[in-house]
Amino acid sequence: MLLCAFLLESLIGPVPSAADDGVYLAHLTERAHRERLAERPEWRALLHDKPHLLSKGVESLVDADSFFLAPAGKNDPVAELDATLAGFFETNESDPDASAQCVFVARYHWLNQVLEFDPDRLPPLPCRRFQRWLEEMNPLRLTLIFPAAYLNNPASMFGHTLLRIDARGQDEQTRLLAYTINYAADTDRQRGVQFALKGLFGAYHGRFSIAPYYLKVKTYGDIENRDIWEYGLNLTEAEISQLLRHVWEMRLAWFDYYFLDENCSYHLLSLLEAARPGLRLTDRFSWWAIPSETVRAVAEAGLVDDVRFRPARNTVLQERARLMDSRLQITAKRLTTGELEPDSDLMLRISPVEQTQVIELALDYAAYRQSPRFGREEQSAGIVSKLLKTRSRLDVPDQTPVIPAPEIWPGEGHKPARAGVGYGYEDRRQFLELTMSPAYHDIFDPEGGFARGARVSLMNTALRYYPEDNRARVERIDVIDIMSLSSWSRLLRPVSWKAGLGMGRKYRDASDSPLLGRINGGIGISHDFSQQTSAYVFTEGTLELSDRFRYIVAPGVGPSIGILHDFSERWRSGLFFLGQLFFLDEWRKDYEIVSRNRFTINRQSIAGLDLAWKCEFGNSYPGAKLYWQLYF
Repeated sequence: MLLCAFLLESLIGPVPSAADDGVYLAHLTERAHRERLAERPEWRALLHDKPHLLSKGVESLVDADSFFLAPAGKNDPVAELDATLAGFFETNESDPDASAQCVFVARYHWLNQVLEFDPDRLPPLPCRRFQRWLEEMNPLRLTLIFPAAYLNNPASMFGHTLLRIDARGQDEQTRLLAYTINYAADTDRQRGVQFALKGLFGAYHGRFSIAPYYLKVKTYGDIENRDIWEYGLNLTEAEISQLLRHVWEMRLAWFDYYFLDENCSYHLLSLLEAARPGLRLTDRFSWWAIPSETVRAVAEAGLVDDVRFRPARNTVLQERARLMDSRLQITAKRLTTGELEPDSDLMLRISPVEQTQVIELALDYAAYRQSPRFGREEQSAGIVSKLLKTRSRLDVPDQTPVIPAPEIWPGEGHKPARAGVGYGYEDRRQFLELTMSPAYHDIFDPEGGFARGARVSLMNTALRYYPEDNRARVERIDVIDIMSLSSWSRLLRPVSWKAGLGMGRKYRDASDSPLLGRINGGIGISHDFSQQTSAYVFTEGTLELSDRFRYIVAPGVGPSIGILHDFSERWRSGLFFLGQLFFLDEWRKDYEIVSRNRFTINRQSIAGLDLAWKCEFGNSYPGAKLYWQLYF
C-alpha cells in the first residue's frame, strides 16, 4: 500500500488535504484583508454596495438572500469576501456548475486577477454552462438602447434603457438577432392604481433578463411606436467579458424595484460599473434616475462613441404620408380597409412609382392598425396578401423614406430640473415669483431630445412675494401634470389627453385668494398643420377641493383650446383658452386667455413673457409675467 501511494504521488503530485486547503484559504484571506480588497470599488460594484442611510456602513441593493454566501453579506462586504473565498474551495460533486466558482464567475475572475490563485492548490472549475452561454453571446461590442418616452404606459413615461450585445460577424442587417440585457419589474401584467403604488414603494421584484433584440424592436418600435436610439459604447473586450460574467451571476438575484430610483436605467448603470468600476455612474442618482439622464451620464463619462437612430413604424408611416398628396393617402387608406382592390382602375391610372408608394403606405398602415395606439384592430390576411403580391409585381425600388436622426439626441437636450425667477403683476398688484421643479419637460421647453407634444411635470412649485403687502406665500404646487399631444391626420387618429393633480390659488377679490386643491383631466384631438404650427381642442373636467365650498368639492367642465407656433428655432409662441362651468353649490363661469412666449437663450436657459386675462368667481383681471428659467 505504501508503494502504491508513493507511485501515485510521483505521477500526479501530492493530493491536497482539507488541512492544506485551510492553510491556503487562511493565506488568501489574510492577504485580502491586508490589501483591503473589500473596500475596493471592484468588489463594491460586484456586490452593488451603497452607503447605508442610517449608519456609517454599507448595504447591498440586492435583496435576494441567495446572492450572498455570508449570512451578513448584505451589510458586511468583508464577511462576504471571506465567505466567497471559502466557497471557491468547495465543489458540488453532483453538479460542478452549481459550485461557487461557477455561480459567481465575476467574483472569481477578479479575485483570481488580484490574488493570483495557485491552480494546484485551488483548481479552477470548467464552468461548462457559463462557457456555453458566453460562446452563444459571442460578444464583440455593447450598445446602450434607449426607446423614447411612451406616455400611455406609466412605467415608460420617461423612456427606457437596455443593453445590446453585438456579436462578432453581425452587421446592420443581422443586428436584430443580437441579444439584449434588460432590467424590469416582475409585475404579473398588473396595471392601474395598484401597479403605480407598488412600483413607487418597491413592492415588485426587479430582475435582469436576456432576450433577442428583434423582440424588443417589435415591442417598442412596431407595437408601441417608439423611436429607438442606439449608443455604441467603447468598452474593451475585457470589460465586456467581466460585465457578462456579472450578468451571469445576477441571473438568480433580484432587487426591490422602484420606479423613481432603482429602476431599469439605474441598474443598467450598475452593470457598467461592474465592467469599469471607476465610473461611479450610479452615485449621480441618489433620489431618482430618469432614463434620458442616465444616457447623459454615460455620454459624459466618455463611454459613447457612436449614435444611431431607428425610427418607429409610426414615424416612418407619418413621413410616407407627409411626402404624398392627400389623394394618394386616401387611396392607401381605402386599400387597407378593403374598399379598393390593388388592381382597380384607380390604381392602374397612376404611375408605377406612385402605386409602389401607395401600397407600401397601405402595408405600414395595416400594421399600425394592429398596434395598441389603434386598439389592436384585426387586419384581414387576405388584404395584406393581395397588397404584397401586387407590390412584388412592381419593378420599382423600395420607397421607404430616409429619416435622418434628429440633431439632438436624448440625453443631449435640456436637463430635467429647473428653477426660475420672474417679475409680474396680477390685478394691479406687483409680485416677484420663484418657481422650481425636479422634472421633467414642458411643451414650452426646447424640444431637442424629447418627444414632441409631450409634457410631464412633477412637483412644479411657485412661490410669490408681494412687496406692497410684504407677504410671501405659495401660489401653486402641481404634484403631477401630464399632457400628450399626438397629431390627428387622415390615417392616424390618436387621442390626445391630459391629467393633473395639485393646488393653486384663485381670486375672489384682491384680499381673498384661497388655495384650492385641484384634480383635472381632459381628452381631445390635436393636429400639426406644419412642422412649426399645431393646435389642440380638449373637453376638460376639473374637481376643486376646499373647505370654503359647502360640499367641499366643486366640479367643473368646459373646453380648452391651444395653438402653438414656432416663429424660429428660438422663439415659440402659444395662445390658450380654458373655460370651466362650475355647477355645484354656486354656479360660476371661470375662464382664462393666456398668451405665452418662450425665447431660448441656450440649451439650458430660456426667457419668457406671459400675458393673461382671467375671470375667477365673477372677477375679471389682467396679468403679465416676465421670467428667466435655468435647467440643471
